[in-house]
Amino acid sequence: MKVRVATVAMFVVLSSVGTVQAQSGDSAKGERVFGQCKTCHTVDKGGKNGVGPNLAGVFGRKAGAVDGFKFSEAMTGSGIVWDDKTLAEYLKDPKGRLPGNKMAFVGIKRQDQLDDLIAYLQKATR
Repeated sequence: MKVRVATVAMFVVLSSVGTVQAQSGDSAKGERVFGQCKTCHTVDKGGKNGVGPNLAGVFGRKAGAVDGFKFSEAMTGSGIVWDDKTLAEYLKDPKGRLPGNKMAFVGIKRQDQLDDLIAYLQKATR
C-alpha cells in the first residue's frame, strides 16, 4: 500500500511540472512573444482561423480538433492533448516534435520566452 501511495504522489508531482513552468512565465512578456504567432493565429473565443487555427480553448483540447481548419495527418493522428508541457515541447521545435505537420514556424528556443508565451496563452485562450 505504501508503494502505491508513493507512486501516486510521484505521478502528481511529475504531472504538475508543466503547470509550474507556465506559472513562472510573465504573460505580458508572452504577449510580445505571441506577436510572431498572431500573423497566423488568433486567440479570441469565436475568432476566425487564419493560416493556423484559432487557439481559443487550446488547453485540454486534442490536437487537430478545431472546426473549419484543415490539419495535417501528422497533427490529427498525433494523439496529443494540449497542456503546458506538450505545447511548450511543440513550440520549441514544431517540425522536430511532430514531423509532417504544416506549421512553418521554426520554434522558440529560449526557455524564458516559452514560459512567457505559455503564461500568455493560458490567460488569453480561456
